[in-house]
Amino acid sequence: MRITLFAHGTRGDVWPMVALGAKLGERDHDVTIAVPEEFEEFAERAGQRVVPLPFNIMSWLSTPEGQRLLHTGGIPLMRRAQQEYRRHADAFDRAFIQAAQGAEALVGMYLTWDRTLAMADRMRVPMAAVYPQQYAPSREYSSVILTRGRVRSAHLRLASHKLTDRIWWQGSAKTTNAFRRKLGLPSCSQSTYSRMHEAGCLGLHIVSPSVFPRPSDWPDHLKLTGAWQMPPDLRDKLDEGLPADLQDWLNAGDPPIFLGFGSMPVLDPDLLLADIVSVTEALGRRGIVSENCVSARGAETLPSHLRVVGAVDHDRLFPQCVAAVHHGGTGSTIASLRAGLPTLVCSVLADQPWWGEHMRRLGVGDHRRFCKLDRRALTTGLKTLLDPAVIARARTLGAKIRAEGDGLPAAGQLLEDWLVLAEPTPP
Repeated sequence: MRITLFAHGTRGDVWPMVALGAKLGERDHDVTIAVPEEFEEFAERAGQRVVPLPFNIMSWLSTPEGQRLLHTGGIPLMRRAQQEYRRHADAFDRAFIQAAQGAEALVGMYLTWDRTLAMADRMRVPMAAVYPQQYAPSREYSSVILTRGRVRSAHLRLASHKLTDRIWWQGSAKTTNAFRRKLGLPSCSQSTYSRMHEAGCLGLHIVSPSVFPRPSDWPDHLKLTGAWQMPPDLRDKLDEGLPADLQDWLNAGDPPIFLGFGSMPVLDPDLLLADIVSVTEALGRRGIVSENCVSARGAETLPSHLRVVGAVDHDRLFPQCVAAVHHGGTGSTIASLRAGLPTLVCSVLADQPWWGEHMRRLGVGDHRRFCKLDRRALTTGLKTLLDPAVIARARTLGAKIRAEGDGLPAAGQLLEDWLVLAEPTPP
């Protein structure tokens, strides 16, 4: 079957779709994947036919404006990002039309599903969705985008999901309907997600049931696949192993604390590094620090108990650490928990605060807002992580997640089985 996958956003949004495309290719499907230009080589090295999408969101987030918005987080960031997507609307339209050419089924993620469904309507082919976090409405948990998971009322929990969908649709309806008219389709007043939900489109949630049990009120078309892992052969193609000198450093001492924040806003890396140096020295712990936390000047004076790393394979690095401090992206969170690491989430936006509070609820970590992270907050958080009871609970949870196995093969099978009988979404 000819299948086109659409993904946009950061690396954490893109790599699961690249891995899914590789898995579908192993099953003899003809796969095309549309990803941001910055990840074009990444997908090509995985052996896939690639159509580049416009708007390098990572470059935009690294600008002074993007960093300020990340620091603020919340709805202002969401709305400003949607403005940037609208600015590139014509280029997105052309890329989606090109990528979907000849496809018999389409698969989209939340940043691409508006146009993906429009293309599915135009071509009269089925569409499935992949969710990097638990997005589907339920009375058993509140929206991971708008809340921290503390909503006690089942009615309000369900309402929070509807509000999330409404906010997103208000920001995307204009460009979505412009694209639909360009395709010769009528405008649509109903949100993309509600249409997919009512039509029973397959929804694959990349979440571990040991961390987040499947809600009992989800309909059958919503699946909790378990956490995905990048296949080892795909990792080898992407050359993401640990450098030999880093492995030598790891072997030369006690397991370190990992501290990394992905694309999040490190507005003053020298101040953050000074805090990390002070706190790790006081705790007598080694540390691995992601390069966005260290300026060129800071790298020159780095003490021997710290090591700076660029992009590394978390699944290979984290099992050799004692604890993890990161921004709370779903992928990073599952990776640290799967390794059995107590985790300090320093949240900025979207689902990150929800995951931070969930670490507390599970008793396997702590939560701080990134904008309030200072020497005192980092010290308190790390002391929580190094508590023997927290370490024991994290190790127990990690063993449960590892026992689940890799959710990627199950996701590929679920998608393949669904496509056998799947129908286009009703207009």
